[in-house]
Amino acid sequence: MRATAGSLDRLFNARHVAVVGASPDSSKLGHITLRSILDGGFSGDLYPVNPRGGEILGLPAYRSLLDIPGTLDLVVLVVPAERTARLLEEAADKGAAGAFILSAGFREAGRDDLEDQIRAIARTRGLRLVGPNIQGVSYLPNKLCAVFWPVVRRLGPLGIVGQSGTVTAALADWAEGEGLGLSSVVNLGNQTDVCESDVLEFLSEDGVTGAIALHLEGLRDGRRFLEVAAAATMRTRVAVLKAGWSSGGQRAAASHTAALAGRDGVFSGACRQHGLVRADDLESLYDSAKALALLDLPRGRRLLVVSTSGGAGTLAADAAERRGLVLPPLPESMVAELVELGLPPNCSMSNPLDLASLDRDHFAAAIALAYRSEPFDMILAAIGDPVEWVEESAELLRGVQNTTAVAFLGGGEVEAKARVTLQSDGVPVFPTPERAVGALGATVWLAEFRRSRVEREAE
Repeated sequence: MRATAGSLDRLFNARHVAVVGASPDSSKLGHITLRSILDGGFSGDLYPVNPRGGEILGLPAYRSLLDIPGTLDLVVLVVPAERTARLLEEAADKGAAGAFILSAGFREAGRDDLEDQIRAIARTRGLRLVGPNIQGVSYLPNKLCAVFWPVVRRLGPLGIVGQSGTVTAALADWAEGEGLGLSSVVNLGNQTDVCESDVLEFLSEDGVTGAIALHLEGLRDGRRFLEVAAAATMRTRVAVLKAGWSSGGQRAAASHTAALAGRDGVFSGACRQHGLVRADDLESLYDSAKALALLDLPRGRRLLVVSTSGGAGTLAADAAERRGLVLPPLPESMVAELVELGLPPNCSMSNPLDLASLDRDHFAAAIALAYRSEPFDMILAAIGDPVEWVEESAELLRGVQNTTAVAFLGGGEVEAKARVTLQSDGVPVFPTPERAVGALGATVWLAEFRRSRVEREAE
């Protein structure tokens, strides 16, 4: 396997980019991709390539790659599959490090010959290829958004990597809409050259990506993946969803990206052994990755639920027990201080702590007391109804150690606005107590794995 870091760095941090297949027709994918790069704020040199020349989106269009002056770093291909091989040869002649091949019509469409052809060119000419059959790649440190959709602009600690274009784009769209900053969105497609292991290794070393949401339909090289994961998961937190475990899912994966799904039980065991947080579905992948990106790893399993609603607190307690989290009783000193706050008489002085109050001062005081109380490793603030003051509570909720998640349910437009503000400030927000507890459980599992591994290596 060719060295990963340097070769992918030149692709993801490309400063001289050509888009082949760029079109003045706004309905064409080549036009959409070029516009995405512009809308994403890319500040490098950008060259549309169209055989008719002219001007596209205010940029001069070149008739061929070879007409572009100077050297290229990256070529983005949005052309019919049959044209790809010749264009890769031209990209190599222009000094490019490789290509993002958004075009479909290769192995997934029964054209193994075309895929074998571009693989051979990549190897002989020293190119790195992402794709084919992808929706694109975004790398936020370079403001490079070479995708059909969505355009992401908010830089943050979470990287998204997936084999399915739709799944990858959906995760990115959720994050962008919720104010959750991203470092990268990488759609792998057929993985003719660059594979999940390459991207995992690169992102875990880039100094920007703190957590990765990884969607897989199969592994090209299982042994290498686990070797990379063993090192990457001690640097970067990784949540993984592996689709295609059922017989029907395996058939779908094979027809989609020609992936080998493999045995699910073996994969689950490998995740536990190598520090990969295993997600059961797309929702839990997103939730786990969000928590891993924004929260500090907790010292233990002890959770305090502070709730404005008794019902929400009960749901959280049930979910915590299912996850193996512990809800210790409130210390007597904390109860005494809570009594002095003048909480409503129907307040429940237990864990979950039901404040029975929507008063900001009551909530702030309870959270502050919780941070000072030794028995708790994590806090879940379960908030109901349209509580306006939540939006201004990010600094309070982060505390000394950022191990606090928020479940904000029933807040309507207030909740939607507060969610963006809080997550922009590093506080993860979930729509239900169960999802919040599940995400906290992911941080607990990884914290315990890392502690255990450090202890084993010290023996």
